[in-house]
Amino acid sequence: MSKHSNDPQAFLDGLIPGYQGVAQSWECDLMGHLNVSFYFGRSSDQAFFTRNALAMSPSQMRAQNLGTVALEEHVRFHREVPSGGTLVGRSAPIEIGEKTMTIHQEFRDGDTNLLCTFKTLIGHFDTAARRLVPWSEATLAAARMYQIKQPDFSAPKFLQSNGRVQDITREDTQASGFVRCGGAGVNSWECDQFGHMNTMFYIRRFTEAAPHMWLAMGHDLLDGVQQGRGSVVGEICVSYLGEVREGDILETYSTIREIDEKTVLVEHRLFNAETGALSALGRLRVVNFNLTTRRAEAWPEDMRKSIEARMVALT
Repeated sequence: MSKHSNDPQAFLDGLIPGYQGVAQSWECDLMGHLNVSFYFGRSSDQAFFTRNALAMSPSQMRAQNLGTVALEEHVRFHREVPSGGTLVGRSAPIEIGEKTMTIHQEFRDGDTNLLCTFKTLIGHFDTAARRLVPWSEATLAAARMYQIKQPDFSAPKFLQSNGRVQDITREDTQASGFVRCGGAGVNSWECDQFGHMNTMFYIRRFTEAAPHMWLAMGHDLLDGVQQGRGSVVGEICVSYLGEVREGDILETYSTIREIDEKTVLVEHRLFNAETGALSALGRLRVVNFNLTTRRAEAWPEDMRKSIEARMVALT
């Protein structure tokens, strides 16, 4: 196993290289930087190179009806990416199981400044049987060769694993005070080569729900931006609980669960509208952000009181 020195210059050459590109203007949001869903898109791009390095080439996977599926992801955002900003991805396994593997990904700019990190639990997926299967010996051998210790800078800071959330129901979610903040069908172009919705579009459902959630909290996001105040995501933990396929209908229920001086804990629950099953749950540490200074600042007192009166606190 390779060891991470926490010195990026000494370490980067040992990781699997892959994605290299730039943030487009149309990928940036009201806050003036790359929207979080597009980080997940880059993560999916990097995953192509990770699989290929781990003896899972595209042609092999197609021939054998095999692929990978994300089960849980923990993401930290370390630095803003503006329109035109460069991104370079690298990755390596950090934990290896019989059917699952935890992958470290990091994205840096062209000067090697750290932008974001992913810790992703993936499973080896039989695309015909739609179930997890053991890794091949070739993949296990390659994974052990590339395996590293998780870097300190990618370890969870405010959010740990979401834990057991499989038993959450739509009825209990509605009864507890979560607000319906999104609804949309799943389009073919949102699905990947493994026959289900790509992770980027789970996050897109969350980002599109956010303005509706803020309205439910008594705050108009557009008004805040015009006053120079926004909200940015510092950390995310997402649990993927059920496959979402082309043609499915999804509903998002959202609320705020905690508030402190400068941040809130937002929770989004994504349900299959037909079956009522929980498809994904995301918890996000969101920061009150001054759009002029580009720094975190305390919530205005009136806004804090409004949130506290409407949020569904953790118990």
